[in-house]
Amino acid sequence: MPVLTETELRRSLMDRTVATWTIPRGTVPTPAALDFLKERGITPVYAPAETVKDARFRELPPGSFVGPGGETLDRKPESMTHLSGRRLVSKNHPVIAFRGKLDSLCAQIVSAQLLGSQLGREDFVADLGEVSEFVRRLLPCELRGEPVPPMLLCGWDAAAVKERSHHPQKYFGVGHMKSALGMGALSVSLNVLRAQARETELAAARAFVDDRGESAREDLVTALNRLSSLLYVLMYKYLPAGFVPEGAGI
Repeated sequence: MPVLTETELRRSLMDRTVATWTIPRGTVPTPAALDFLKERGITPVYAPAETVKDARFRELPPGSFVGPGGETLDRKPESMTHLSGRRLVSKNHPVIAFRGKLDSLCAQIVSAQLLGSQLGREDFVADLGEVSEFVRRLLPCELRGEPVPPMLLCGWDAAAVKERSHHPQKYFGVGHMKSALGMGALSVSLNVLRAQARETELAAARAFVDDRGESAREDLVTALNRLSSLLYVLMYKYLPAGFVPEGAGI
């Protein structure tokens, strides 16, 4: 996945003054690059996706594909899948593994909603409906190279979620807790989702963070980190009345 860095921008812009800078769809700007554009008063504009109209694909015969090594394939092997357009990768590719984790997370959210509906907790179903919509948006953001929108879920933005996850005693009257049966069905199901969101975050890190710790999709990794915190906060919201934690831990 192509990455736009601050160094490339500085080299391209030099002393020129422009109002906008076009970022090709599928190219991910680093946070430093976006900060540089902001400092210069330049608005980033994402170009329309070209997919099969990409110059590389125009050279391909109809019905053919580009393999992991850039080779042309006349059929899609069962061991491969689409990374983007007609570009194929093996099914154990880190980005494909990340997409699989997103799929699993979405499925488990719906399962938890069903539980809430069976228990007559439409407030719980509605909260997870917001979470579900947010998670579902992450896949097209990754596929199209679009930035993840700011989090505003269940009445809280990312900063409010972080504050509540760090200080649950202050906001919910219950300190940090380890999972236990006494948490009740709704909070137990939220804890499962919290762990799944954490696994999805780690899959995103494996897919988009290099050995130097530099991320091509820091927004995706951060969004999933905040999502796991949100699910942790929701655990407190749906604790049974009178619940007393057994202690902190996992």
